[in-house]
Amino acid sequence: MRLESPSVVAIGIGNQLRGDDAAGLEAVRRLRATELPAEVGVLAHEGEGAGLLELWEGVDAVLLVDCVRSGERPGTIHRLDVSSAPVASAPSHGSSHTISVADAIELARTLGRLPGRVIVYGIEGATLESGAGLSQEVAMALDGLVAAGRAEAMALGRA
Repeated sequence: MRLESPSVVAIGIGNQLRGDDAAGLEAVRRLRATELPAEVGVLAHEGEGAGLLELWEGVDAVLLVDCVRSGERPGTIHRLDVSSAPVASAPSHGSSHTISVADAIELARTLGRLPGRVIVYGIEGATLESGAGLSQEVAMALDGLVAAGRAEAMALGRA
């Protein structure tokens, strides 16, 4: 699903059926329920990472929200500005996709299709087991993640 004309798009990434991998999807569901200016669009993406290139086509800035696995305490929120630096230093996300979010960012950078600003919010997951719900640690951290993502999206919209 493509939005009409936002200058900023927040995209939650994940798999609704794999425990904490659903955190990005839940974050944007909650973000969508808040009051946002017209220049900020909100999308959920459960497909391949390569599909992100189409979702952010023509926008000035993108905010990506995903579950990550870097060994930090579950519920830890990571923020990375990958606008001009490769994602190689990003926490691992344990992607189940053929093309990961990091791969999609670098592919877009190589093709000249990366928005001017790209901010990634990752929430450290505890479990990615099929059929599991969100872990208690991630569920408790989601409000903070949504608040940070909302503030960031609004700031990007004003930039």
